[in-house]
Amino acid sequence: MASTALTPLGLSALALLTEAPMHPYEMYQLLIRRFKSEIVKVRPGSLYHAVDRLARDGFVTVAGTGRDGSRPERTTYEITAAGRSALENRVSELLQTPANEYPEFELAISEAHNLPRATVIQLLTLRLTELRGQLSVVRDIISQKKEEGALRLFWLHGSHREALLITEIAWIEQLVADLTAHRLEWMDDVDFNRAEQAAAPAHADYFLTADETELTAASAG
Repeated sequence: MASTALTPLGLSALALLTEAPMHPYEMYQLLIRRFKSEIVKVRPGSLYHAVDRLARDGFVTVAGTGRDGSRPERTTYEITAAGRSALENRVSELLQTPANEYPEFELAISEAHNLPRATVIQLLTLRLTELRGQLSVVRDIISQKKEEGALRLFWLHGSHREALLITEIAWIEQLVADLTAHRLEWMDDVDFNRAEQAAAPAHADYFLTADETELTAASAG
């Protein structure tokens, strides 16, 4: 079965089973402890469904069942050879090939000129407050993992998230500074010439792929 059939949660579950056989709730607890809930939507119910699907696809198999005291019987799963192959293939694909995830913030930035300058400054300032709060939480978690002696390989995504937040905060701070100092022209500027801008060459074509550029040229011809 193609590795692309793996959902993010299914991939995370398979990865845990490379360490040892587990039951779904044990997987859930480990995903939470490892800060994976920040990158994969994790709920006990959805995890059980994900494991059921992995079993149907032949990626995991039942390793046994057991009962802990008066608790309901739990089924333990282990990864199969097909599951390990699917996991390795999918992780390799994701590491190698950048995917266009259609980020909503980039969409908002591309259309921000439709709002007044002062409004954009206010909204971005609020976003900065939220991002700085997120960065503080991530750094607290990283510090906690270090104190616990957790292996770094299990929380690399935390340091990646920290780097992304630092970069986004710095970029927005510069944008806010440019907007505030009027170093960036804006649609509601008194001297903004809409007719002149409308007649100017579109700059969006700088971001077209080679195929898209050829298609645009062919359409114009």
